[in-house]
Amino acid sequence: MAELLNGGCFPNLAEAKLEISHHIAYYNAERRHSALSYGAPNHFETHLQTTFQYCPF
Repeated sequence: MAELLNGGCFPNLAEAKLEISHHIAYYNAERRHSALSYGAPNHFETHLQTTFQYCPF
């Protein structure tokens, strides 16, 4: 979230909410994470769910 907020400001609350929701969508669906073998979190979660679908948590 720091990347989004670094020195920025928003003209109003609605604009802030919109930008934050876009950032969260990008962060979870597109941004690659080194801790996840350079995959996106959504892809990693889907992979876990299909790989371990028979393991109760």
